[in-house]
Amino acid sequence: MRVSMFTSWQVRCGIADYSAHLVEALNSLGDVAVSVTPFDHRPHPRSDYTAWGRRMNEGDIAHIQHEYSFFGYRLPWRNYYPALVAPIDKPLVITRHVSFDGPFSIPGAGVGHLLRRVKWEMYKRWLGPYARYLNYGMFKIAGAIIVLSAHLKEHLVRRGIPPNQIHVIPAGVPVVASPAGGAALRTAWGWEDKIVIGQPGYITPAKGHLTALAALRQLPESYCLLIAGGLRREADRAALAAIEREIARSSLQSRVRITGFVPSSNLPAHIDACNVLIYPYTQVDSSYSVVSGAAYQHAPLIVSDVPAHVELASFCPGLVLFPSGDAAALAHAILEVTQNQRLNQELVNGLRRYAQEFAWSAIAKRTRAVYEHVLEQSGHRHAPDHTPIASRRRSTL
Repeated sequence: MRVSMFTSWQVRCGIADYSAHLVEALNSLGDVAVSVTPFDHRPHPRSDYTAWGRRMNEGDIAHIQHEYSFFGYRLPWRNYYPALVAPIDKPLVITRHVSFDGPFSIPGAGVGHLLRRVKWEMYKRWLGPYARYLNYGMFKIAGAIIVLSAHLKEHLVRRGIPPNQIHVIPAGVPVVASPAGGAALRTAWGWEDKIVIGQPGYITPAKGHLTALAALRQLPESYCLLIAGGLRREADRAALAAIEREIARSSLQSRVRITGFVPSSNLPAHIDACNVLIYPYTQVDSSYSVVSGAAYQHAPLIVSDVPAHVELASFCPGLVLFPSGDAAALAHAILEVTQNQRLNQELVNGLRRYAQEFAWSAIAKRTRAVYEHVLEQSGHRHAPDHTPIASRRRSTL
């Protein structure tokens, strides 16, 4: 089975990391060969998307890893998604990674934040037909839709997608290098005798860094916060500035370290330096950062109770939930996990069981089953050729 996949690729992006592991696992099955049409997160003309769409016909299955920013969706006349999908005449699978549904819960203040809130409401409701297209029309053309969590499936079902068209397949747990080298980092930072709270990942407004800082203020002086990440987008520079202002205002300079971008080769040492990992996100549909943190099986994870995290906690017993945005609850959870050695070990053991059950090899087999289903359905409905599929796509764009 040949699969042509459009995805972000070899760039600083969670979907790129997810796709790299998925492609490797699919190719390892022996009967699947994936070729990637790469997206580099840079602006491209419409003609490039059309060429990429034609290239997607080289396989038996066309698979799009979907994130709205890949297609310049903000203005209808600059949305290049139609240019990508119109030439595709092979059975189509779409993985939807993010959604516009649900409440807007990204923290912030000022005119820019107000505009972001208004835009969220516009794309959910006020733009009428275009909003329906963004939340429904983009996806109904697929033979199958893969989502990483059940609440993303619920969003699509509410919009009118048949439930049997949607397959919930969580991200797989990658194989990572054993955590090592943390002691040297602690020495370099002067944190040899500290309890280190790690917050890995890119800095964005929804990651809850200000909640983490508020929790740190409530913890003893022996606790420090390692923000192991930096900016992926220039648009998030204001979020970094807000973190830096809060660190200075609260006199936390000696207890907080912001590393900037951490190459994957250095991440095991940074994880090894941590006693606990936190993910106090206020809004997320799925996060490969959380899965990757769990993959190290080194320290318990404390995560906010947004729907994606609650669902992950239902099958990953190494997570501790706290109410999103509640700094006092986060501080209490950190104290409990770091001071109760028995609980700490139970959670780490839970991460090990999770990593075994949800290895990428298992996720690849579930994905292949979706491909096989779509091929069977397409052959039955559209034999002897795929012209009706292509025609139907063009009529909905």
